[in-house]
Amino acid sequence: MANPRLTLVAPTTEIRTVAMPTRRPNAELRTREYLTEAEVARLTEAAKGNRYGHRDATMIAIAYRHGLRASELVDLRWGSNRFRHRDLGSP
Repeated sequence: MANPRLTLVAPTTEIRTVAMPTRRPNAELRTREYLTEAEVARLTEAAKGNRYGHRDATMIAIAYRHGLRASELVDLRWGSNRFRHRDLGSP
């Protein structure tokens, strides 16, 4: 039941590796990764033009000033803010 079409092939000792695709650096993809203060001001003004403009402008200002990601911004709740400040030494 041997298959006459199959032949033995000598193993090779050459070890070949697969070239991984290289990712271009961020500097090549875009010049910067942040918004300037003037761009944030323009974005805030543009956000004020809809039904919930004050809320949207406030969210943009908070995200910019505190460096929040979008997911962190939408997870904010009133209960997560402490409006009364205590001294660090008191319990």
